[in-house]
Amino acid sequence: MAEAVVSCVIERLGDLLINEAKFLLGVKGQIENAQSKLQCMNAFLQDADAFVRNGDQRVRLLVVKVRDTSYDLEDVIETYVFKVALKKNEGVVSKLKRYVCISKKGIDVHGVGSKIEEISSNIDTWTSELQKYGVHESMVMAAGTSSNQVREQRRQAYSHVVENDVVGFEKDIKELVAHLTGKENPQNPRVISVCGMGGLGKTTLARKVYHHPQVRSHFDCFAWASISQQCNRRNVWEEILFAFTSPTKERREEIKILSDGELAEELYNFQKEKKCLVLLDDIWSTDTWDLLKDAFPRGDIDSKILLTTRMMNIGPYADQHCYIHKPTCLDENQSWELFQNKSSYFGKDQTNIKDAERMEAIGREMLKECSGLPLAIIVLGGLLSTKHSVDEWEEMKRNVVRYISKGREHGDSECHGVSWVLGLSYDELPFYLKPCFLYLARYPEDAIIQVKELCLMLMAEGFISPKRHSAETIEDVAYDYLSELVERSMVQVENWGLRGKMKTFRIHDLMRDLCVSKAQDENFLHLVELRNQLEEPPKPVSTVARRVSIYFHGFSHDNFFSFVDSKNGSVRCLTVDGGGTTQQVLRRGFNRILMLRVLNLSFLINNDLKLPEEIGKLIHLRLLSISTEVEKIPSSIGNLRYLQTLKLRLESDERVPDVIWKLEQLRHLHLSMGFGQPAFKLRLPNIRNLQTLKGFSTECFHWNDFLQLRNLKKLRISLGENLENIYHNPPTVTFDCLQHLQVSKDIRTAIDIVPVILSYPQIYKLKVEGTIVKLPEYNQFSPNLIKLQLENTLLKDDPMPTLEKLSSLRVLFLHASYEGNEMVCSKGGFPQLESLFMEFLGNLEEWKVEEGALSSLHFLRIVSCWKLRRVPDGLRYITTLKEMKIKDMPREFKERVEEGGEDFDRVEHVPSRVFLYCD
Repeated sequence: MAEAVVSCVIERLGDLLINEAKFLLGVKGQIENAQSKLQCMNAFLQDADAFVRNGDQRVRLLVVKVRDTSYDLEDVIETYVFKVALKKNEGVVSKLKRYVCISKKGIDVHGVGSKIEEISSNIDTWTSELQKYGVHESMVMAAGTSSNQVREQRRQAYSHVVENDVVGFEKDIKELVAHLTGKENPQNPRVISVCGMGGLGKTTLARKVYHHPQVRSHFDCFAWASISQQCNRRNVWEEILFAFTSPTKERREEIKILSDGELAEELYNFQKEKKCLVLLDDIWSTDTWDLLKDAFPRGDIDSKILLTTRMMNIGPYADQHCYIHKPTCLDENQSWELFQNKSSYFGKDQTNIKDAERMEAIGREMLKECSGLPLAIIVLGGLLSTKHSVDEWEEMKRNVVRYISKGREHGDSECHGVSWVLGLSYDELPFYLKPCFLYLARYPEDAIIQVKELCLMLMAEGFISPKRHSAETIEDVAYDYLSELVERSMVQVENWGLRGKMKTFRIHDLMRDLCVSKAQDENFLHLVELRNQLEEPPKPVSTVARRVSIYFHGFSHDNFFSFVDSKNGSVRCLTVDGGGTTQQVLRRGFNRILMLRVLNLSFLINNDLKLPEEIGKLIHLRLLSISTEVEKIPSSIGNLRYLQTLKLRLESDERVPDVIWKLEQLRHLHLSMGFGQPAFKLRLPNIRNLQTLKGFSTECFHWNDFLQLRNLKKLRISLGENLENIYHNPPTVTFDCLQHLQVSKDIRTAIDIVPVILSYPQIYKLKVEGTIVKLPEYNQFSPNLIKLQLENTLLKDDPMPTLEKLSSLRVLFLHASYEGNEMVCSKGGFPQLESLFMEFLGNLEEWKVEEGALSSLHFLRIVSCWKLRRVPDGLRYITTLKEMKIKDMPREFKERVEEGGEDFDRVEHVPSRVFLYCD
């Protein structure tokens, strides 16, 4: 973990030396020297991490010092840069004042330079000590007895070990056997991937399939190879060929003297001639596949590869037609069955019926903590095999979370702890992913994690490094990092967006336990959860905690900043969810924790929350998000020159102070502004990095400033009276980077939306709120448009003849958007539309759907279209329709559509038909 921190600091120092050179006069040399020494130190940290995992406390203490000193170095330099920048911006001062400023500046230079040199000296000392402890030598020593090899050997599986007590895999086995032996898949993939998190039973499942009678009769030859993370290609190839051919001793010796190319060719030809099954167990990366692939033939052949992996991308990387099979966790009954099989207690005669019943109840309660993870259940069964009384089981129940999350090491390989399996997922993460994973500890159990929010926080912390010479933005890199966690099966995606990108995900409870444990061990994050009013307030946060997350479950606790000790200047991130606060509490907190990079406040209870002037002291802030409505924004917010993300909710009569132009690093700006006339125009001349702008009116800006925001990707804005100055037909400026657009207008007057739409030719999502003169022609919309929402547009003409020509459209939402009484979807229209929402079309009486229209529709929702007489006859031809929701419609409409009604034959093929509030 220290490697991640030091790497981020090195990157940040490089950026400061490039971008802030004018403010670093007098200390630039010391900074470059410190950066160089950190780079040298960083070369040792990966090996030092292995020493720490093996329990070497001396190395652990040194690593902690390096990590904390890296933070201190960055803070010293950034604070100095800020102070110098303030002095340069003071404007014209008197000669006497100028001399005073220069004198004071000299003192600052001397003090900062001395501090940086002291840090550099410490880094030199610690580098020497790491070498003295053998960390350097471990980089070149053949670690034949290293714990890494021990762990690899322990996780290695063998083909001949077949488990009999396999539960819950019947369906999985059937599917995998069918894909390996059948022809039902027209693409006939040569690679079958069993993918999932550690402990899910991938190897157990693969072993059952490997030995299945149907598989055994289908293939001619079989080979099982266990792949370590440090894969030895030669050993794997030899192992496979030995398994295929069962060579004599002499033949083995001949194989061993073959060159790599000759060996690969022999394996390649053998699999083309024979029908072979190769099982590659626990393959970790695409790089490993690249090492092995030359020995495996491509194309339409009868030989197959069955692999197990935690990474979803490996199978498709090896074969674009790969079939990916993801086993699921066990349900309650399957968990209990496996638990009984693995607990020796249930194989004995129980003479005391009451004790047996009580122990079964305790066992089932403990199993809930396992969340259906087979390995966790097996470990729990092994732990309880030595417990023979109710009291012992009760004691185990109290400690089950600790046992499950950390496990216990046993001599019996079937009873080894869960910790090394889940912990291995963490240990094997590259350094840049470890802080991304540990950051998940800030979320409570079972939380739905917003991918965009997490990306912004990781960026703000400095854990995301932009790729040099790449078109990818730092946001793209952050998303890629989180995608890699998904591929490693450390988190599970909850929802996908229309463009195939993650929107939300969850973390498995056991994986979260590991995450929280590691975060605490590293002093990375302190999580506080208060669930009721009677619960005692937690102890003050440790003075070394870098991040604090506080969750109030259902009650207010005003004094939340008391959880952060007044001497604690190390906190970089503070998030608070729930509870309430006052301006006085905020002021006290902002005076204490001056090194904050992330401040995320989501209060449930507040009274006229005012943001105090002291917010301007948090000069290191990169992200400021307050979801509670704020009464006032102070002008001191202009001091936050490093701010990347600003999200605030404002009262309708409050205006933003004209200091936004000072926030040069701002990338995402979310504020709420009304339709009213602003008191002044906001200046935006220095914002070139802005990607998100939400909550403003066009009246808030000088129109020529607004036209400079050419890198915007998301825009939500209300349209004022100055439309003609900004949007022309044809447009004088187009925003080619914009992907999401949401525009709103006071419904009292209709506007021409066409020039607005033409200004954003590449958008994927569009939402229009308010009366418009007419709908643009289909060729005036972006060809990329996949989601369209029209709300209160009050169109006079049927929008369907235009909208049905949008060939990429997948979601259409019509809410009070059309005032006519008839709509027609013609043949071939809406070829890609999957979801159609029709709401509050109050005059609509007839909706016609011709055969061949809406050919891809999956979901239909009709709400409050009170005059609509019936569903269209053409629905009977839409075989893709899976779900239909009818809400707040007349009873007569429902009776026609439901079973036995006049129109039921039009929808009887739809699997799910839901009626709400139609009686």
